[in-house]
Amino acid sequence: MLENRLYKRSVFWKLFSRKYKQAKTIEHMMIDSIDIQGNDRILEIGIGNGTVFKNITDKLDKGSLKSIDPSKRKVRQISRATRKNMGKGEVYHGYPENIPFADRTFNKVFSLHTVQSCTDIKLALREIYRVLQIDGRFYINIDENTGEKEKMYIQLLKDQHFRDLSVVRRDTCLCIVAVK
Repeated sequence: MLENRLYKRSVFWKLFSRKYKQAKTIEHMMIDSIDIQGNDRILEIGIGNGTVFKNITDKLDKGSLKSIDPSKRKVRQISRATRKNMGKGEVYHGYPENIPFADRTFNKVFSLHTVQSCTDIKLALREIYRVLQIDGRFYINIDENTGEKEKMYIQLLKDQHFRDLSVVRRDTCLCIVAVK
């Protein structure tokens, strides 16, 4: 009985450890892909636990980072935790299907996991296209487990008039970069 519990715990920790490492790899890959400049105007769709938000605001000089998240609780939590960086970054409640910013506001938009889980992916991509300035870049992370999923997202991006699509791979992670 005790050995069975210990075995279950060790399996749980191995799975948790693997997921944690994968999440960190995705975060680092996304930050490297974005190539943050000091004066960038960036939109993050889905704030997660706030680590990417903090890393990016630390790199911005004159630029700004705006983040939207569908969870009001998470928005309050991250806003409290990042008060000292609020000059460079702000967190808003919002959905990818209805981004609360004016047309052509950002030169870079990225999403680690949120866009894939929204209810209407075509509407979300249309909104992202709307808030990107001309020649702005959109970065989206997807699971690389299926090549069909990758092809589907590339086709969806093309359908929304994105161009110059490229794919960045690292370990089991995949990032698609699209230009408006």
